[in-house]
Amino acid sequence: MLTAITQSLLAVIIICLTAFYFFSKHRYGYWKKRGVPQVEEPVLFLGNLSFLMRKSFFDAVYDWTKKYKDEYFGMYFGWTPALIVNNSELAKHVLVKDYDSFQNRFSYSGLDDDPLGSLNLFSVKNPIWTQMRNEISPMFTSARLKGFANLMNSNSAELVRKVQTDFIDNNEPVDFKKLFLMYTSDTVAYTVFGIRVSALKEGMSPLWYITCNMLKWSFWRGLEFTMIFFMPVIAAIFKFKFFSKEATEYVKKLFWDVVNERKKTGLTNDTDLVNLLLKLKDNLKLPAESGTELADNLMLAQAAVFILGSIETSSTTLSYCIHELSHHPEQQEKLYQEVSKALKESGKDILDYNELLELKYLTACIHETLRKYPPVQLLDRACNNTFKWKDLTIESGTPVYVNILGIHYDEEKYPQPDEWRPERFINSSDNDNHDFSFLPFGEGPRFCIGKRYGMTQIRCALAQLITKYRFESDSEYKVVSDPYSVLLTPKYDTKTKIFARS
Repeated sequence: MLTAITQSLLAVIIICLTAFYFFSKHRYGYWKKRGVPQVEEPVLFLGNLSFLMRKSFFDAVYDWTKKYKDEYFGMYFGWTPALIVNNSELAKHVLVKDYDSFQNRFSYSGLDDDPLGSLNLFSVKNPIWTQMRNEISPMFTSARLKGFANLMNSNSAELVRKVQTDFIDNNEPVDFKKLFLMYTSDTVAYTVFGIRVSALKEGMSPLWYITCNMLKWSFWRGLEFTMIFFMPVIAAIFKFKFFSKEATEYVKKLFWDVVNERKKTGLTNDTDLVNLLLKLKDNLKLPAESGTELADNLMLAQAAVFILGSIETSSTTLSYCIHELSHHPEQQEKLYQEVSKALKESGKDILDYNELLELKYLTACIHETLRKYPPVQLLDRACNNTFKWKDLTIESGTPVYVNILGIHYDEEKYPQPDEWRPERFINSSDNDNHDFSFLPFGEGPRFCIGKRYGMTQIRCALAQLITKYRFESDSEYKVVSDPYSVLLTPKYDTKTKIFARS
């Protein structure tokens, strides 16, 4: 009897393993059958993501970019066949020309389990996305940005002061990444919640507390983010969250504390995001059965994603720009001369929004930093209608990733792409995507809505720092990126020596 049971179990196991083998062989042959170039052989279960938590996405995508020069190539994220786009023309179709076939992101968005992660402007699907986008766009008019620039200049002055007292006076090298996180969290505190606080001055603030929780990259948080963006089926099974539990709860508390205080005092702030979101809630056209919870979660989700996007990407870009300037003294001097000349001509101590926009070399330094170090390397879209381009057919349901790093490192467009050369962008404007060869903020209907806000935040800080200090590197030129972070961020402190200008 026991032998018969054992034989039956063995037969079942053999059948299952055989079926699994043929399923894997069939699944991992998807791209070859379609004549699409395919990267190295996928690993069981992980596909081409076997580097996870050992190598950063920036380094992995950089390696693919150097190895695979085709217009596009196939990969497997887990079991899912994914198309990687290196070609600017195809990217133009995916992001703009054929937007109707690529309306949504592929990333996981579990509304029931993670409303803040699924309803924010970055993740939310159509048709809610279109309505949200239209309602939030007025937050970033030129008039508002001019007002924000005044605040950013004030916070930049505080940044300059902290560099002097904490590092110049103590003859210590600076870890600019932490300082820039503080600076950006101070500007976002007012932009989102209308509260004037200063982590740079006080060492702590409500937004700095949220930042420390939201941007604390550990193995677990890195794994959650990776699954959300690249293996959404796994993210759904384990109910992974876009924002940490601590950050989510604190965003909720701070948001409702501000709202309740305004109701109690009758005071309001027409310039911040909270005020705009409260108006948005009144204007939203949601299904009658959704109740107030969906509207509340939509407001909270926009506040949360604005904090993440505005603080992390701007602070990282500032860090890498200072790092490059510290290794390029000639370019640093050229930038110093440009800003100093503008200040002399204006007769002021600080340049305003319009004056900063006129600084062509400052813009070139920022754009070249964003080319070489794009915070997001792969821009995801889910194909919702079968799409054809040349000999390529993309089937409905296939995730498509525009390889921003691959496009930014195209040697035909950017000779010697590993070198940092601001002169590539000397006549560049913030609206110029250079025929889809410059895409740090994405492009098309889903481009980053906070692009001009982020650029203003970076300009204000750099303009004030470069006129007060000279930078010399105290670390290796190559910056090791954090393998736990999906967004580009340094793994170690990038120490910079600073010297006060006379």
